[in-house]
Amino acid sequence: MSQPTLKHGDWAKIIESRQKQNNSKAAKSASLKYISFGAILLTLMAIFYWTNLSASQSQPPLSEESQTRVVRYFSKQFMMGTWQLDEVKFSEYDVVTNIRVPKKLNMEGEVLSNYVKHSLCPPASSLIWKDIKTHTLTMNLFVSLQRKGQKAQCANPNTQRNS
Repeated sequence: MSQPTLKHGDWAKIIESRQKQNNSKAAKSASLKYISFGAILLTLMAIFYWTNLSASQSQPPLSEESQTRVVRYFSKQFMMGTWQLDEVKFSEYDVVTNIRVPKKLNMEGEVLSNYVKHSLCPPASSLIWKDIKTHTLTMNLFVSLQRKGQKAQCANPNTQRNS
């Protein structure tokens, strides 16, 4: 029995196709290695970023004494008249003062923000800022529902010095 012989041209085509397959597999595996390395590097950078971000932003919550002084300060501000302090909410990052007003103010955006900053927020020289520290102070003026209120943030002199 004799085996069929290949012509040189056929043999060259077979060798060429095998080399192309091997090269494409090698290229795919090399690109897959780079993609994997990039994904791992990106994941590590994201984890590093988020851990540093949360560590730099975390601050101790206000003490019970500080919270009591803040509530007392604002309850004195809104003791008389039709505007009433509803509640003061404290979180890890901010203090939200909810003030019930008889009707919605005819102000929006920057006008409302300026009004709150100049008439409702404590002055920069007020001792209350020592209790608030670097927490943000937000004033929420609402008629019936707190979540539908008009909010404005007070300029905290403690954070302005640092930035």
